[in-house]
Amino acid sequence: MLAGWSLRTRLVVLVTIALLPVLALSAWYAVREQRTSKVRHAEAVTTAAELVVSRHREMIEASRRLLVAICQDDSVRLSANPEASAAEVNRCEAYLGQVLQKFPNEYSTAVVTDAEGTARCANSPTALGMDFSDREIFRLVRETRKFAVGAQLASRVTPNAVIPTALPILQGGEFRGICAIGISLGSFADLVTPAMAADQIAVSLVDRRGISLAGSAEAARVLPVAVRLAAAIVGSQRAFRDYGQDGQLYEFRLLPLDETSIFVVAATPVVEGLPSLLTDWGGLVLVVLALAAALLAVWLGADRWCVQPLRHIREFADRVARGDDMKLESRRPWGPELSSVAEGVRAMAAAIASREAELRAGLEQRDHMLREIHHRVKNNLQMISSLLNLQAGEIRSPRIRRFFGDAQNRVLTLSILHRHLYERSSWALVDFQQFISDLVRQISVGRRGPDRPRPRYQIRAPIMAVGPDIAIPIGLIVTEAVSSALNRSFENVTNPEIRIEAAEKDGTVELTIEDNGSGDGGSLGPGARGGFGLTLIRGLAMQLGGEAQIVLREGGGMRVAVTFPKPLDEETDA
Repeated sequence: MLAGWSLRTRLVVLVTIALLPVLALSAWYAVREQRTSKVRHAEAVTTAAELVVSRHREMIEASRRLLVAICQDDSVRLSANPEASAAEVNRCEAYLGQVLQKFPNEYSTAVVTDAEGTARCANSPTALGMDFSDREIFRLVRETRKFAVGAQLASRVTPNAVIPTALPILQGGEFRGICAIGISLGSFADLVTPAMAADQIAVSLVDRRGISLAGSAEAARVLPVAVRLAAAIVGSQRAFRDYGQDGQLYEFRLLPLDETSIFVVAATPVVEGLPSLLTDWGGLVLVVLALAAALLAVWLGADRWCVQPLRHIREFADRVARGDDMKLESRRPWGPELSSVAEGVRAMAAAIASREAELRAGLEQRDHMLREIHHRVKNNLQMISSLLNLQAGEIRSPRIRRFFGDAQNRVLTLSILHRHLYERSSWALVDFQQFISDLVRQISVGRRGPDRPRPRYQIRAPIMAVGPDIAIPIGLIVTEAVSSALNRSFENVTNPEIRIEAAEKDGTVELTIEDNGSGDGGSLGPGARGGFGLTLIRGLAMQLGGEAQIVLREGGGMRVAVTFPKPLDEETDA
């Protein structure tokens, strides 16, 4: 298949094959980078979420330790008893106040309740006597008898929202109340910082209902609707894709704080469409474009520096083959290889031109010699015809004189043939129609008599070129038939006529010579079955590969019909 390809196509295919490993390596690298980028991006989002979780876990753990220390104080444990004295409650309140003064930004409230949920001690006197039994944090601690963290709630003690944490107060294994401190929501929100901001990661805190607890306003707009978040929390979906409230698609990571109803949500935008393709496959696209540019450069370079010069050399060779005399000149400088090819073509063209000049001179010499030979043969035949004519003038017998006339006509036929051969540009072919017309004219001139009516000739023959092998037998047949017709009498014929017609049909040629005379036809007459003319016509017809029929026409005259295969059109310059 390569044999039928052009040079440019082969070069492009070879360059493509050579660059295929680079293209395959680029594709593999692009796929690997895409996968690595996705993994790295997912890890960045998870890391940001885990970072926020770890910060809040540290704060919750610090709150637990603080509560352990608070609950172990005697004033706190005694104040949880409904029968505690006012002095014990005052000592508890002073102790809680001192503790919270050390953490003014982190904590805003501290409360101690009895087993029924009634506040017995607090850092704020206004909280005393309040009922906290309806709070979720109280129920969790009473049921689990462990440290618990509640969801965001509006503090009854301070105007600020808090995240409540609490420990149970146990005496003899019995639940006596809780020690609770409220983590300031502001300090809790300060821990929610967008980690790895270069990756456009937004982090927020949400409760179990999907409501945002902390985070920037931009991070809140990134979150999906609360119902979708609540469904993800209930379904324990840790990673999912959804549209944020700003209408853009995001990749979400959802992590819970330990044993709390608070969750950390980290989100990063998902790039789709053309930007995503350029990001993931930009390197491969650049490699493909570079490959296409290289192939285009090879194609154009091969066309400019190879194909066009070769085409110019081929056009020069074609014009030289047609015989044009021209010089091979390049439109632009060629390389050494093509210059060498051009020099070879120039040398070949010069050799061909020299050889053609020699052949042309030889052909002209041969043509001159052939023309001279035919001319001399024609002159010699005319001389023989003249000698026969002179000899016939001394013969007294009309019958013998007629024989001499027939022989003279046969020689004249050959003379006319040679004249046609040297007058035409082809030495092997003669014009069939013109040859018959000249032949009949010469025969009729030699047979004219003042006392005999002259027949009118009708010649219809196709315009075709035939060789001497066809022209000589046909000429002799026409000579015999016309001579025989001229020997007949046309005295009582109103329109004396000799008709010669040749027609092509189904690959054969039918030559017909007929007249409307009367009387004896010489060697072709009714009684001349074994005459020389009859034998000659039949022999010549066999030589042509055909047959001859000679019949008398009704009303007078004779018809000679010769059928032979049509000669092939082989125009050969001798």
